[in-house]
Amino acid sequence: MLRQNSLDEEYLAALKQELTALDNSVAPQSRKAVSEVVRVSARAHSARFYDVMLEQPNARFYLDQETVSRRLHSALERWLVGIFPAEPLDIERTFASLLDIGTIHARIQIPVLLIMKGFREIKAAIIERLGHVRLAQIDNADAYRFVSNLMDVALAVMMVAYMQASERSVRSDEAFRLFALGKDLAAERERQRAALAEWAQQIFFEVQTSHEMSKVVPLGQSDFGLWFLHRANLFFSHSGEYGAIAGAINTVDSLIDRLRTGMPAAERVAAMLSIKVAVDRIGSLLAMLFDQSAETDRTRDPLTRLLNKRFLATVLLREIEIQKVSRRPFSLVLFEINKLDQITRDLGLAGADSVVQQTASMLFNFARTSDSVFRMGQGTFLVIRVEADAARATTFATSVADRYSATHFTVEGNPFFANSLTFAVVEHDGHPDPRHLIMRAERALRERNSGGSVSVA
Repeated sequence: MLRQNSLDEEYLAALKQELTALDNSVAPQSRKAVSEVVRVSARAHSARFYDVMLEQPNARFYLDQETVSRRLHSALERWLVGIFPAEPLDIERTFASLLDIGTIHARIQIPVLLIMKGFREIKAAIIERLGHVRLAQIDNADAYRFVSNLMDVALAVMMVAYMQASERSVRSDEAFRLFALGKDLAAERERQRAALAEWAQQIFFEVQTSHEMSKVVPLGQSDFGLWFLHRANLFFSHSGEYGAIAGAINTVDSLIDRLRTGMPAAERVAAMLSIKVAVDRIGSLLAMLFDQSAETDRTRDPLTRLLNKRFLATVLLREIEIQKVSRRPFSLVLFEINKLDQITRDLGLAGADSVVQQTASMLFNFARTSDSVFRMGQGTFLVIRVEADAARATTFATSVADRYSATHFTVEGNPFFANSLTFAVVEHDGHPDPRHLIMRAERALRERNSGGSVSVA
């Protein structure tokens, strides 16, 4: 890994030299002509770029969101004007900007082929516009060479940053998968078996006693189904059994939809028998998956045993991808222990750690198995509340804060009563960058601590 980093640094240094040489080699008249053409036509280039990009396979997943699209249009216009200034380039600033853009593209997980297509489109559009302009007293070939080479070098710099960020993301994904495997899988297996059995018992009871299906939650939206969609894929997604369980859940929910429409008694009995067979198969496959999983224990927060915040972006990216397909909302709830500094002065470090541990345990127990709970700081915790809009997440957070304030912790054998939490809630707004959502949550909590009411964004 050290060798790879060294190669990247050498490559970046060579690219910086190439960019400097290119910038020094272009004639001033050519630079100014290109700059003027780009400045006048930047909006048209941006519009053409996104029109073409949205025609590409899977591009709408990344670009077809009104707020993001509007921001990207203006950002691309500014970038084009900035990369082709009338004066010599600020090499350091330009280089840093390209590295940032490459990192952002990697974080959003825009496919490399899509990025390369975008650059080809921009380059062709600028050169085409130059061909329609009378460039007096300059060498047309010099202007074309400058545009083409500058775009190529810019893409190369961005790709280095993209690959570095992608490698970090892959390592984080793998570490988080190892963490997930490191949970007490025996306890988790029993928990999910119980959730599946409870769902099956409810549906059989409702059908047998009242023939009422309105109260029955589809298996895919039950506690077990939500856990399977949002958490089980962390450590089971590459196995054949995982796909088989997903198919069985879809089969069960299709049968439930048929039962809702009403059917003759004989067909109803046959449908219920099919549901029982499918549920039994899910249970068997689930047992196989847990039995195949190796147990590790490496990457938890050492004090609270909650998820480390280094995995937050990884989990959020997964939730953003799921939300794009399901169109179901999710929210972040950021909790903070009030007056932790005062608690530390009163109880000492060991006492404060005990309060933090008991707070973490309480938050974990309040969260659903499909939610994710992170320790963000000394006394700050974040809950990803899946399939919950801001209103539902606020209801959850309020109930947690109320219960917390009424709870008496035990610290070194003595009761501790001064418990209170501040919280902020933000709902995912469609932005593909997980850092955008995290920053909104942190900003909302700061506003709440500065004296505002319960913060919801």
